[in-house]
Amino acid sequence: MSRFALLCLIAACSGSSSSSGGSASPAPSPAPSPSPDPSPMPDSVDPAKLGTPCGDGGTCAPPMECVKYYGIAGARGPQFSSCEITCSEKSVCPASTTCVTIADGPGAVCRPST
Repeated sequence: MSRFALLCLIAACSGSSSSSGGSASPAPSPAPSPSPDPSPMPDSVDPAKLGTPCGDGGTCAPPMECVKYYGIAGARGPQFSSCEITCSEKSVCPASTTCVTIADGPGAVCRPST
């Protein structure tokens, strides 16, 4: 029985090899294009307004946007919203602010520098 299994294995493997002398190598994938440098934020943001509640209909003064999130209670608790400028390691916060992460809040947002 083991000879039969070995014979089947050899037959299966020999059918998958190509008899052409050239080796077929996959085409290299194109290199990812570099991400553009983040554009600087305008200096006209009032840092005191960062983190304030959103206006009617989720409105905020540009460049802030209304960010909705749940607090420490998660989806069982109430949904909060505040006017924020979201940021990341690669984005730039306005002058006199810095990117901080509020884990039980809106996440990575710009806040007044201390």
